[in-house]
Amino acid sequence: MKLIKNIFYISIALLSLSSCDDLLEENVYSELTPGNFINTYDGKNAVLNSAYGNAQIKGFYAFFLSPYTSGEQWNRGGAIESVITPLSNFTWDSNHEWFSQSWAQLYAAIRDANIVIDNTSTIDNNEKLLNAEARFIRALSLTYLYNWYGSVPLVVSSKNEDLLLPRASDEAIKSFIEKEFLEVSALLPVKAAQNGRATKGAALGLLCKFYLNTKQWQKSAAIASQIIDSKTYILLPDYKSVFSLTNEWNKEIIWAISANPQSGHNLVALTFPTDYPLPYSNNQVFAARSYFFDSFVNSFGETDVRKNLMIRQYTNTSGVTFQLLGNNQTLPYKYEFDPNSVGAVQGNDLPEIRYSDILLSYAEAVNELNGPTDEAIDAINKVRNRAGINSLNKADFNKESLRDQLLVERSWEFYSESKSREDQIRQGKFISGAIARGKSAAKPFHVLFPIPLTEINANPNLVQNTGY
Repeated sequence: MKLIKNIFYISIALLSLSSCDDLLEENVYSELTPGNFINTYDGKNAVLNSAYGNAQIKGFYAFFLSPYTSGEQWNRGGAIESVITPLSNFTWDSNHEWFSQSWAQLYAAIRDANIVIDNTSTIDNNEKLLNAEARFIRALSLTYLYNWYGSVPLVVSSKNEDLLLPRASDEAIKSFIEKEFLEVSALLPVKAAQNGRATKGAALGLLCKFYLNTKQWQKSAAIASQIIDSKTYILLPDYKSVFSLTNEWNKEIIWAISANPQSGHNLVALTFPTDYPLPYSNNQVFAARSYFFDSFVNSFGETDVRKNLMIRQYTNTSGVTFQLLGNNQTLPYKYEFDPNSVGAVQGNDLPEIRYSDILLSYAEAVNELNGPTDEAIDAINKVRNRAGINSLNKADFNKESLRDQLLVERSWEFYSESKSREDQIRQGKFISGAIARGKSAAKPFHVLFPIPLTEINANPNLVQNTGY
């Protein structure tokens, strides 16, 4: 059973942004109702579900803000092209609609979480889990905001009298996120009652990645070790099955963005060409297409099964075969067509943290601390061997060369999972890589997105990021 039956925000954003074809109209049913709803358990749980829905809008924005800015993918066609092009060319500014939408959505999640936190007990058995889940969502939302915008206003109560807060210090944001994830990890269950609710592993996994992205190597390695030693998660033997619709929230998934066909995402519809033979009559695609460059597809080893989740040629509905590989037009296909889709809206959950990410994060953190070790190489080889490729040898690497190798390993393992931007930024390759691709507008300040102009205009206490 999916947790969020009305993640309507995701559908609204996706449908409005994919306006190149027929759109679905959707009624909004999950607005908070007036009255004393917050005084009941069901009312508090409803607000918590609203917080989950708001936070998980990140899935849409990340799956576009990451691959196009990092050069992992490129786009052509549809009305959405005019929105993606500035991201690919490093010509975005503070007026970009996705910045204002993501900022507003995540602060809506923080608002909802604060309402739950301010109105639940940390002692009562019926409410303390709601409180911990709300704190998890608040930390999750702040992590997303920090990843994209740097330090942001730290709103920790629904009772704030001053809503025009300045940006918190960098240290205050990092300390708060760390504290919240550590504390709630001790309160959350190992296995959630419903898929999509917060767990101990999700809190630790997100914290592990937060430490990694902020280069707190020792802490990242320690949390990764804790997750590995818990033996709660495994690498599935079959890479493809990790992403199967019939195998969601499997033993490799630590945290994912929940969706369903009534209120999911349009990623597949915004990938495949309009003449692609759709497997189910209820599927729909738009005019937009997302492609991989040949250089990336050809970088995989011959026996690497991960490249099998790419469409390198297809025969269209008129019987004409198109060769995509060789023309920089290979299509990503980690997320299969949903037989229960509602037109363009699909119900594939989108993995955000998998066990393979923890293994590679552990290897990277250990390498940064000690250079290549047997433990780091072993963690990498577990991921490589599952993919069907040969093991690495420690003797072939020093710290710098293994760092570079890990960036490649992550690109192979996590394509189409919104990791590439943060990976490149962390390893200092984001701007240099863009310039190497001919993106002359790329400047060092582009490692952060601008605070949306709408927020700058509304709050005189906000200071814009350098360069914008």
